[in-house]
Amino acid sequence: MTSRAQSADASPLTKGALPSSPTENKRFVTVFLSVAPAMFLGSLDQTIVATALPAIATSLHGFTQIAWIVTAYLLAATVAAPIYGRIGDAVGRKPALLGALALFVAGSLGCGLAPDLTTLEVARAIQGLGGGGLMTLSQSLIGEAVNPKDRGRFQGWFGAVFALASTLGPIAGGLLSEHVGWRWIFWINIPLGLGAAVAAWPLAAEKGQGPFTLDVPGTSVFVGATLALLLVLTQGPGWGWTSTTVLALGGAGILGFALLLPIERRVAAPLISPALLQNAIVWRVTLCTTLFAAVLFAAVIQVPLLLELVLGLSPSISGLLLIPLTLAQVVISTWTGLRISNTGLPRGPLVCGLGLAAAGFALLAAAIDEGAWMIAGASTLFGLGLGTTMPAAQTMVQWAGGKAHLGTATATLSFARSIGGVMGTAATSAILLLAMEWQAPGAVAQVQAALDVPTSGIAAAAFPLNAIREAFRWVFGAMAMIALAAALLAISIRAINLGDPEPAEEA
Repeated sequence: MTSRAQSADASPLTKGALPSSPTENKRFVTVFLSVAPAMFLGSLDQTIVATALPAIATSLHGFTQIAWIVTAYLLAATVAAPIYGRIGDAVGRKPALLGALALFVAGSLGCGLAPDLTTLEVARAIQGLGGGGLMTLSQSLIGEAVNPKDRGRFQGWFGAVFALASTLGPIAGGLLSEHVGWRWIFWINIPLGLGAAVAAWPLAAEKGQGPFTLDVPGTSVFVGATLALLLVLTQGPGWGWTSTTVLALGGAGILGFALLLPIERRVAAPLISPALLQNAIVWRVTLCTTLFAAVLFAAVIQVPLLLELVLGLSPSISGLLLIPLTLAQVVISTWTGLRISNTGLPRGPLVCGLGLAAAGFALLAAAIDEGAWMIAGASTLFGLGLGTTMPAAQTMVQWAGGKAHLGTATATLSFARSIGGVMGTAATSAILLLAMEWQAPGAVAQVQAALDVPTSGIAAAAFPLNAIREAFRWVFGAMAMIALAAALLAISIRAINLGDPEPAEEA
């Protein structure tokens, strides 16, 4: 075992580096162009609301609840992603994708028409139930057309689309909310969703293989436990961290997750595969992906808030200042995929990237007083680090799971990315509110009162700037620690060579 692990870091990939045939390249391009609009749309809508959050809080009067506008979508998408994987296997992935697009468009229409914050959050959840299938089903459809030896190269394409959409979202959200109104960030999804359906319609795909069975016990426990912990993170500052309600919800959430795997072992078609998570490589990479997603989604939400609340920048300008993060992720994601295909060694990019991301977040925490360009520079640094994660993680999990568990392994990683995004967004928002109150009691109420007066504008609002600035230091410091923990965990993963035979099972 040790000698093989050592050789994996020293020897190039002998099989996976072989070039694809022209026929396979053509087949991949055809499928990719058919599903890329849906993949882009699913990724875009996870972050497009980021720079519009202050405008939504002003319009609907809910600064302390704005994290739920993001987490409602991510939570629904988290639960839906593995379910769509099984629906696609049962009825066919193309019909499942078209159904997910229809649900996504319906949710977008509801968001655009929402008269209050509660209605908006419900509509965002409906949107997430559709959006959860867009990325998973798109990747599965591409998997039908791609030879396993080229997964690293094509994972770079996936990562580039995800990174581009994830950070273009705040730019589009800022421009739309500032110039035509925040509701257009949802209404624009209607023509985009219809366009994605038109692109996917002519695609030839495999038919379903059997009936679909919903894991009711596992899904119910997972949703309940996740909601309990999200309520703790979002309501803790208001209810009191030591209140009976918060402690009871926290205990219920922890107990629910502790019971989840034992429950799943007794289910014929579990939401989460216990056998796969027992694989040493799979569970470590899955946890790394969860931590990666936590800091990625938190960054896309918190950096625009920092720029708008502390520096007084407009939503559109704060969105544009995320372009360095976008470009860094796109470039490094594509390069990482190519490197992994050429060498077959995915662990190195995973470790180095997460370590670089930790350094970038630490720099951001220290550079808050240095102005917008220094913040953009720090964003570029952690963007370069985060861009390596998904291509490396995806290829490692698929190799470790083997051909028999290829679809389940891919869905597990999507699941981890979604739950990481939910928890990261909620946790950093809770840290921000808690730190603001710690620095200056009543600061949160001051911010909400200022946002409730549209004529004052964010730049002119009488915010407790010192308290907000220090609170963001706590937020980005915590994100640096999370990224560092992910890097240390990645070091503990056994080095592999993707050119070696895939293991039948890893205990």
